[in-house]
Amino acid sequence: MAAGVINGDSQTLKKRGHPKLCSGQPPLPHKFSSRQMRALAALCDTLVPSLPFEATRLDQNCDEFASKSKLDDVTAFYRLGAVEAGIPELVAGMFTFRLKSGQLFMLSLALWLLSSYLGTLIMCGFPCLSWRFPFIHPFYDISLEKREKVLRGWSRSSFPQMQQTFKLLKGYIVFSFYSKVGTDGRNTSWNALGYSGPASQLSSNKERDPALRPLDGKVLDAETAGAEELRAFLKNGGFSLLDDVSHLRSLSDYDETGRTVIGVSCDAVVVGSGSGGGVAAGVLAMGGQKVLVLEQGQYFARDDFTLLEYPATTNLYQGGGVLATECGGVNILAGATVGGGSTINWSASFQTPEHVRREWAEDLGLSFFSTGEYQQAMDAVCTRGRVNSNCEQESFQNSVLRKGCEELGVDIGNIPRNVTGQHSCGFCNLGCVTGEKRGTCETWLLDAVNSGALILSSCQAKAVLHQRNSRSSSDKTLEAVGLVAEFGKVVLYVKARATVLACGSLNTPPLMLLSGFRNENIGRNFHLHPVIMAWGYFPEGKGASGTVYDGPIMTAVSKQVANWGSEASGYGSLLEVPILHPGSFGVVMPWVSGSQHKESMLKYDRTAHFIVLCRDRGAGRVMLDKNAKTTRIVYTVKTEDAENMVEGLELGLRALIAAGATEIGTHHIEGQTLNVSTSSPKELEEYLRRVKKTALECMEKNNLGYPVCSAHQMGTCRMGTDPQKSVVDSSGETWEAESLFIADASVFPTASGVNPMITVQSIAYCTAHSVLKKLKS
Repeated sequence: MAAGVINGDSQTLKKRGHPKLCSGQPPLPHKFSSRQMRALAALCDTLVPSLPFEATRLDQNCDEFASKSKLDDVTAFYRLGAVEAGIPELVAGMFTFRLKSGQLFMLSLALWLLSSYLGTLIMCGFPCLSWRFPFIHPFYDISLEKREKVLRGWSRSSFPQMQQTFKLLKGYIVFSFYSKVGTDGRNTSWNALGYSGPASQLSSNKERDPALRPLDGKVLDAETAGAEELRAFLKNGGFSLLDDVSHLRSLSDYDETGRTVIGVSCDAVVVGSGSGGGVAAGVLAMGGQKVLVLEQGQYFARDDFTLLEYPATTNLYQGGGVLATECGGVNILAGATVGGGSTINWSASFQTPEHVRREWAEDLGLSFFSTGEYQQAMDAVCTRGRVNSNCEQESFQNSVLRKGCEELGVDIGNIPRNVTGQHSCGFCNLGCVTGEKRGTCETWLLDAVNSGALILSSCQAKAVLHQRNSRSSSDKTLEAVGLVAEFGKVVLYVKARATVLACGSLNTPPLMLLSGFRNENIGRNFHLHPVIMAWGYFPEGKGASGTVYDGPIMTAVSKQVANWGSEASGYGSLLEVPILHPGSFGVVMPWVSGSQHKESMLKYDRTAHFIVLCRDRGAGRVMLDKNAKTTRIVYTVKTEDAENMVEGLELGLRALIAAGATEIGTHHIEGQTLNVSTSSPKELEEYLRRVKKTALECMEKNNLGYPVCSAHQMGTCRMGTDPQKSVVDSSGETWEAESLFIADASVFPTASGVNPMITVQSIAYCTAHSVLKKLKS
């Protein structure tokens, strides 16, 4: 991701003074008052309280804790609360640096109200009243039981602001509690949860190749570089520095106050280094062009990764892993590092399905997708990524999905992965320490730098520079001539014969709009494969062996309700499995009370999740606010898509039961659990009916009580044959400007319906060859 207009992004929380992704970060400064911090501490203590283990209500499978060491770990886990763990100071700093101004104001106001008598009465109602003087009590002065009642009320409130406040607090506090580690690189709760952490993965990597840093010497990071180092880097790389950038300056109104101005020329500048940008850079550089790659995120090599949730999400994900649609209804995961999403995705490598290619070619007029040329592109990127379906080892969750579907007699197949050998790491969403996952840092970007390309990381593209088109042979009124970027204390003007945007579906539209382009389709047609999840608990000895984080992340997929038949629409849902480490698991699992929360967490290592991934017909929009400073991500799940998701949810729950789960549930705010072993068939059917009804109602009302997630954003600069309905043509060139190309998921004509990496890379491969053809002509 490259265009820096989404507030609260992870670049505010950069790595400090050490090349590694540090095992933890000290609390960041904040401006909350002591009274507000007292209210925040009470909220932390409510969500993750210190409890006496003996007084808790445990699941019937308590014989799992028979050993004294395990019992000691569980006792310590119950007695440790978020306040004792130092979470209030940690999340206060995270709020200050990550939240958008409106969110921060809302949260600050809530904390201020909760620290006062009248404010607590307004926000909490009757639970703050008592016969004890002064009769009205601030939030931190009421009992744990009443505070829990208040938070449950917020989570179910008819006021969206209250739901958002609860979601915000729960997300930050719970995630921090389970992901914060000490100097030993471990969290004190992990032993009780059955989580070993990444130590075994890191030790095995040291035995393999501890210091391989494939892009070193070809990447320059603004955090440590100054103007002179940048000049030397570019010059030594064979790029021509510009003595006079007045012409480029005249095309931009960018404020250069207090910054050094540097100009450079190249054949092609590529903005973004993920699946699209990485492939485009590799193809162009190997085609003999001088290529400069700009990336807003930082570069982390294999031996930088610690595979710890907190630093990884902070440094590798956009928004520090905390990004959502404007109403808060959909949580979004997007890569923000060199390599983009290919660095942190789950390796699924589906070629564009035949029915999707047929729809794009026949229904939308993009005949290119039905050609052998596009098939050759898919074969080329699959070959470079070593895509295969030969995994011999299957993880606990994938085994559960496979067994459940086989028992039901429904479709179950294999997921092709871009890995070498039998790579079976369950931590690749936090970076791959072996390099066996073939992201763009290990493939296309490596090809690019070996062919003379350079990469500038922590570099924010601010605007595409364009002028009136001088080419009489073209009907386009504008011509792109490069861009202006911010590089630390440097303003960088890049003069390029071709400009390729690959910032992703969230960032390419804002960069286009900030550059003055006016195509009405920019930012529209936004799809994101909305996801909901089902879970099932498998006590030790019940069902498949292993834990939720052991083994390869994704190997099994069910297309049973995906509607992939020859006469079907192709709009439906896939069943796959996710990877959830303790922090993420704690965030997505429903919270009803402190004791219930800790009971759920004790089942972490044997709780299997299925994701229901929907190919959405409904579309949203990515746009700038009225001040052109912040990106607005607008999306609601449409009824038809919600119905497809609910169909997949029911299948997932039935598959969990068929695989042997003793308890099943959803992520609805009330938990919606069912004890399978004590329920009759009639009770099961009533439960499934209620689950489906609740899910549909929540999604239709855009209610935050039913979490929806997305890791695939598509379509905001769609490809098409009509300039009135699309942003780029079939070659990837924009309708508005000559020599401006887009090569990322934003050009998808519709949602792909599968994990989109191979489709992104294949389109980028073809677009890059179109750029080559243009440059050589």
